[in-house]
Amino acid sequence: MRVRSWAAGAAAVGLVGFAVAQVPKADPAKPAPPAPGPAKADPLGAMLAEARTAHGKLRDYTGTFTRQERVGGVLSAEQVGVMKVRVAPAGVYVGFARPDAVAGAEVAYSAAKKDGKVRYRPAGVAGRIGFQVLPTDDPKFLADHRHPVTAWGMGPILDRVSAAVAREKALNNPVEVYTSEYRFANRAVTRYEVLTRRPHAFRYAARMVVYVDDETKLPVRFEAYDDPKPGATAGELIEAYSFTDLKFNTGVGESAFDY
Repeated sequence: MRVRSWAAGAAAVGLVGFAVAQVPKADPAKPAPPAPGPAKADPLGAMLAEARTAHGKLRDYTGTFTRQERVGGVLSAEQVGVMKVRVAPAGVYVGFARPDAVAGAEVAYSAAKKDGKVRYRPAGVAGRIGFQVLPTDDPKFLADHRHPVTAWGMGPILDRVSAAVAREKALNNPVEVYTSEYRFANRAVTRYEVLTRRPHAFRYAARMVVYVDDETKLPVRFEAYDDPKPGATAGELIEAYSFTDLKFNTGVGESAFDY
């Protein structure tokens, strides 16, 4: 196990009463070997079970959401905004503040609404007409986003990792897991690096990295990478999501998603 420091820098961008924090780029450090012993026989499985238990105890959470996605072969700049999530019935709100290209964009979804649709106000001139009501799988929305809003949040990250690993195991493909101690956003975390080296059409990523808060047991950052190109030591980033400045069970109600 090794300890590294990786702290988030601050930026003075405010939205809906929150201070938005810029999250640094991923650190392509090489993994440390996993600790031996039966307690570490399946560190990823143990983490996922513990994280699901912790997430299941939440009613809601708020914080800063930072994402970076490759869409249509192009990697976006880091996008930062305020996030409000209700665990059940599911509800998600994100109001983006940075960079300028997405500043002012808002997305809201509530499973409590009978229509099951997303409220979306794009950034810029297109947003002046107000919120659009869209299906969760609207093609125009997904043309600019890797996932529907229903797949944003810490719970879906756990689902994503679980599904990716289960798929590899079902195909009898090797899955390597390495753990190390880290610091992320001034908090102690455990870093899980998951390698799925065998290419196939349904592989989610060649490399996934999950940072789990040691205190809350929740995933606070997720990264996914392609295979390295010839001559490169690290694969290109597919997507990355961070959850910082988190506050739990503050009473997020339906009004947070009512637009």
